Amino acid sequence: TKDVEFNFVQIDQSTAYYSSAKRKNNYQAKIYKSQYENNQWQKGKYINFGEKYSVTNLSFLRSSEIKYITLCDALSNCKIAIKTDSLKILNNDINLKNTNNTQPNIANHNNQKVLYFVSDREGGFGGMDIWLSMIDNKGNYGVPINAGKNINTQADEVTPFYNSNDSSLYFSSNKKGGLGGLDLYKSKGKLNLWMESKNITELNSEYDEMYLTFFTKEKGYFTSNRKDTSCCNDIYSFE
Repeated sequence: TKDVEFNFVQIDQSTAYYSSAKRKNNYQAKIYKSQYENNQWQKGKYINFGEKYSVTNLSFLRSSEIKYITLCDALSNCKIAIKTDSLKILNNDINLKNTNNTQPNIANHNNQKVLYFVSDREGGFGGMDIWLSMIDNKGNYGVPINAGKNINTQADEVTPFYNSNDSSLYFSSNKKGGLGGLDLYKSKGKLNLWMESKNITELNSEYDEMYLTFFTKEKGYFTSNRKDTSCCNDIYSFE
């Protein structure tokens, strides 16, 4: 639309979720569900998570009923929460006091559940960094670990997505050496053991690219504000 759309996540052949912030709602972000019918994605239907403020960045394992989201208040203070039967903000290790914590991505490494997320907490390399927390069999979250120097820099690293098809972490960064703004990068590895990241030049532009997700090995989506959009962030697909 003429407003802001981002973080498109397709979960099966006919269902996807995305986030949108509309001018008429003072750009308070919400999550929408879209169905694929008549060879196109239909207008999304608002999903009510019982939230008070902005809600974005839906992530969940296809075999799990636990949905991870970001909740942000009117001052853009953000925390990570889960939705099951009710809405629950995660513990103070994940949502460290006086820090912003956002963009959760839940992944599975050989039956080990891992939560990747973005935070500006101390102990990182500067700006927003990508962190991870190991989740045990009882659902307890381990103390967050920085994803390391091959992922994070003094700039901002955001919108992590772990792709199990190629054992790579996809993310965006505005570090030096990119094509402009936020660029998409990928790095092979796991947890905090990653190879040097590579710029995905096929998808990047002089504008911002972020929120890369995969549905199959060959098909995925990302968000960009490149100049042929109507205003802000739009959703693009690629194969």
